[in-house]
Amino acid sequence: MVTGGGRGLGRAIVRALAEEGADVAFSYRESRRGALDEAEAVRRLGRRCFTGPADARVPGEVAAFVEEAADELDGLDLLVNNAGVFRRVSLDEMSEEVLDEAFDVNVKAAVMTSRAAAPHMRRRGGGAIVNVASLGGLRPWPSHLAYCASKAALVMATRCLAVALAPQIRVNAVAPGVLDPPGAGDAVQRRIPAGRFGTHAEAVEAVLFLLAGGGYTTGEVLRVDGGRALV
Repeated sequence: MVTGGGRGLGRAIVRALAEEGADVAFSYRESRRGALDEAEAVRRLGRRCFTGPADARVPGEVAAFVEEAADELDGLDLLVNNAGVFRRVSLDEMSEEVLDEAFDVNVKAAVMTSRAAAPHMRRRGGGAIVNVASLGGLRPWPSHLAYCASKAALVMATRCLAVALAPQIRVNAVAPGVLDPPGAGDAVQRRIPAGRFGTHAEAVEAVLFLLAGGGYTTGEVLRVDGGRALV
């Protein structure tokens, strides 16, 4: 299951999982057309697919989608908490609503979705969860306080979940840097040791490793940032 799988990185993760042979369920909020198109693409690969709307800002909606997904796919093995909100808001413009939305979507929904998915995974002998964090959760961006603070909380939630759900369920996070097409300019690119922005495909590789290849890795945050956090 992937939350926020109708567009962007979430959609790329859905496709990659299907290409690797997984049946996939994914939620969306605004991207209905993209979600329906992606569901058809997954089915053309010969995999089962279930999709539907679930608003991570509304308590219980994404966790309820877990139950629907588990019923449709006869259980759950893997979960990617990808749904997120990213807003550029200066401190002077900051409101409680902006903070609430960031923590509701970027932290609370991921924790409650993981909580809902865990029993289904245990019934199948275990599983793996990957939370999509961000470089912004590891270093401060002054115009994105709500985003950075909530993603930092998601990093700690990842570690807490890894301990709480061990040993049957591994929980890790990926922390992408600036992915192409970027929301940043040449000045930022020049500060990246790799000399370029990342791609969705490179972030997806990290997600797939933590889902299926990192059998002895849990509670880890894997940066996919071209070395940007180092400088």
